[in-house]
Amino acid sequence: MAKKGLIARLIDGPERSETYARSTLPTNRWELGWDVFKTNLGKLFGLNWLTLVFIIPFFLLLGLRYLNKVDMVSYYPFAQNVSGGYPFFPSTIGLESQMNFALNRQIALFIIVAVLIGSVGISGGFHVMRNMIWAEGVMIGADFWKGVKQNYFVVMFSLLLYSVVMVLSILSVNMASVLIDTHEGIEWFLITMQVISYILMGFITVMTMYMITLGVTYKLKFRNLIRNAFILTIALLPVNIFFAAFASVFFLLIMSGVNLLVMIGVVMVAIWGVSLFMLIWTNYSQWVFDKYVNDKVPGAKKNRGIYKPVGADEDKGGEDLIIEKSKFASKPVKPITDYDVELYELPETFSRKDLQKLEETKEAMRRDSDQYAEEHSADAEAKKPETFEDLLEEEKKSDSENN
Repeated sequence: MAKKGLIARLIDGPERSETYARSTLPTNRWELGWDVFKTNLGKLFGLNWLTLVFIIPFFLLLGLRYLNKVDMVSYYPFAQNVSGGYPFFPSTIGLESQMNFALNRQIALFIIVAVLIGSVGISGGFHVMRNMIWAEGVMIGADFWKGVKQNYFVVMFSLLLYSVVMVLSILSVNMASVLIDTHEGIEWFLITMQVISYILMGFITVMTMYMITLGVTYKLKFRNLIRNAFILTIALLPVNIFFAAFASVFFLLIMSGVNLLVMIGVVMVAIWGVSLFMLIWTNYSQWVFDKYVNDKVPGAKKNRGIYKPVGADEDKGGEDLIIEKSKFASKPVKPITDYDVELYELPETFSRKDLQKLEETKEAMRRDSDQYAEEHSADAEAKKPETFEDLLEEEKKSDSENN
């Protein structure tokens, strides 16, 4: 198969790799995040742009709002003109707040379009990032669209809920500003309402980030998704604020208003900013799920993508020693001298068809081995100890006989 071009390698990455040995994995979440970043620079760049394309409408809305405000400043006086001169403007007290309210109300009408389009990029992007954090081989293009298929609606409804709360909060802040400027309300009460609105906007932002990663990781009813995200947001509020800010650092630079910082932020967002946001928040939320959720979810796996030495204490970052009867403990093994089923050998340059043939021969070997085990399940040689204590007892007997 011919070599992939640069763009194809950035978007799709190499052929999906086999799972590597657990001992080669990072041992904690900080190492995992750094390992994913340094070993997937090309994939993160491709994922960044694949996601960014679908959230461009949202940035266009912000740009439109900014241009309208610039236009307002250019054409309207926002201070009371009480002196002589020409032209004479009447009192404009409260005019700026009123125009901000009208502008935000108009922009809000287009939010639903941005959400419907942006949900495509966010659902696919977070799905790919989850697989990277789990140390699974990924092909950016294929896994991105798989994530869209699986997670689009949960992400879309989460973002719609977020948009409704944000729009109502912003409009309430604008309305309070109008009442304050025109002296038509109790000022301290209106300011308090504004502060509460800003707190609500920050809270719903973190909660929505949890809703997205929960929806990508688990199959939940929407009401349970909201409930669990609310609980996690409240329970870990200080840590949530830190990691939300950490993940959004390049976007915060753009909002700083300092020319140099804005330029750095724009460049980084264009290269890796969106991918790094998803990487940091997904990595952090997976730690939260391991600590507070996965023990309550039947069949959920903990510490995916991280190597934890067996027997390490939980306080030291490891897992408790779990000894259980292996499904292979009483399973006969087919002799290796049997060549009825052979493993397909990959050529030096291979395609996905070759990988499919390899997987088919591996599956055939598994079925052949299972059939052999079933046919010889009653053999005396296949009988093994039922518990760990029985195994220790047999080892002691064997040692005493040898001595």
